[in-house]
Amino acid sequence: MTPFQRWRIAVPLAVISALLLGATALGAWAYWNVDSTAENALTVFLCLMFVLCLGTSLSIGFDRKISDVPWLRIGTVLVFIVLSCGVSWVRDTL
Repeated sequence: MTPFQRWRIAVPLAVISALLLGATALGAWAYWNVDSTAENALTVFLCLMFVLCLGTSLSIGFDRKISDVPWLRIGTVLVFIVLSCGVSWVRDTL
């Protein structure tokens, strides 16, 4: 893969991950005192999941050894985003 192809895959995943991380961090900052301890713990867990998504997304662009489409990394990012939807649902039901 050329660097351009790697970054064409990495940038959309990184932008989505960064937007989700930013929204979660902004919500944590705004509602930290209002939320319960369980909700705060799940918010921190969500932030951690989105940081891992962002790191995995950026690793696609920076890894020069990638010779084929990194389906495992793309799948990992997508699975973390889907799992975070479930964690958000659980957080809202508390």
